[in-house]
Amino acid sequence: MFEGLAEADLARRSRPDAFSTRIETPRRGRTQSVLLQGPERSYDADATIYAQTEPADFIYQVVAGVVRTVTLRPDGRRAVHGFHLPGEIFGLEREKLHHCSAEAIGASRLVQWPQRRLDALAGGNADAARELWIGLLTSRDRTAERFMHVMHGTASEKLAYFLIDLTWRMRSEGRIQLPMSRYDIADYLGLASETVSRTFTVFRARGLISTQGREVRLLSDEILRLSGADDIAAHWPTTLA
Repeated sequence: MFEGLAEADLARRSRPDAFSTRIETPRRGRTQSVLLQGPERSYDADATIYAQTEPADFIYQVVAGVVRTVTLRPDGRRAVHGFHLPGEIFGLEREKLHHCSAEAIGASRLVQWPQRRLDALAGGNADAARELWIGLLTSRDRTAERFMHVMHGTASEKLAYFLIDLTWRMRSEGRIQLPMSRYDIADYLGLASETVSRTFTVFRARGLISTQGREVRLLSDEILRLSGADDIAAHWPTTLA
């Protein structure tokens, strides 16, 4: 998977000295628990949870599986806004209608919660309301941070950021199982799918990652430096620290 030819400008560079270093990625201090209380709903792979312009009457929390949020541009091209992992909340809107669609990437289970209960939660359980708003604001800030990388980063910087962000959110130690396709990744990062494949190939050739099927293992801290910051810590998304 993700096969392709190496980009010429990166392929000419020698492998970094740290290519054999095993990355020890920090785990989060706490594990998210389900905050929204309600019945769980199951969705098959590629099922639509809600469609763009449908009434935004509910918010959702992922219990199992992964959800992508997408919009279709006027020219028919797809844009992926985000990937929502277990424990994460999505679907809150400022307006009365959803500005994007939500789809289950694989078999998924979600809690569906009426938006009208947000005010009741704030009045009855301040701690739960605080946790809920932290989750919602984190999701918003992650979207804004991704936008900055998509606007200004190279293909390598975008993919490096994506892998680091996903590793952090999955609380893994440098080994992740990608639930999404390269087409999903491409539409998320604003790249062509062929560019995503080539960049994966470059990362493998430089000893930054290894792959087996959809499993990706981060091998070198060089991948943390690709976004150009002065130190490794700066590469972890600030909204997730």
